[in-house]
Amino acid sequence: LSKLDKMEFGSRETAQAETFRKMLLAMARDVRVILVKLADRLHNMRTLDAVSRHRQVRIANETIEIYAPIANRLGLHSLFRELQDLSFRYQHPLRYRTLARTRRDAFGRVTSTIEKALARMGVQAEISAREKSLYSIYRKMVDKHVSFSEVYDLFGVRLIVPDLAACYLALGAIHSAF
Repeated sequence: LSKLDKMEFGSRETAQAETFRKMLLAMARDVRVILVKLADRLHNMRTLDAVSRHRQVRIANETIEIYAPIANRLGLHSLFRELQDLSFRYQHPLRYRTLARTRRDAFGRVTSTIEKALARMGVQAEISAREKSLYSIYRKMVDKHVSFSEVYDLFGVRLIVPDLAACYLALGAIHSAF
């Protein structure tokens, strides 16, 4: 695939279309080709700070429109989410930083409140959480025309308790806190 750079094309779009055509043909023969291409794109996105702002935006747009959906279709969800978030970071840097900080603050407040509520009730629990991707939060805000404070599924919290009684105590503690 990299050898396509050496070929002469009339326009950038034509070159890009030819690259994707070759990639699809190679993928039809061996899916490892697309896996290598996705890994290469992820590496490029992680090191995108080294290129000009114009190239960052162009590469981020291409990634979110083409490579992230391919990763999703192949069931590579963590890769899909990372490609989306990295693309978002370069497409809208200020929005990305603002959402990252706000989500981090909200996450800290919620987990801290849960820990205190459980301690007050004397409940021993193992707490874990999963954060919604920043791009997903941003898309929800744009699509539904809502503010950050109106997005309620920023993260999910899981409590593992030793028995049924502790489960109900934990549920009561969370209800009283929220």
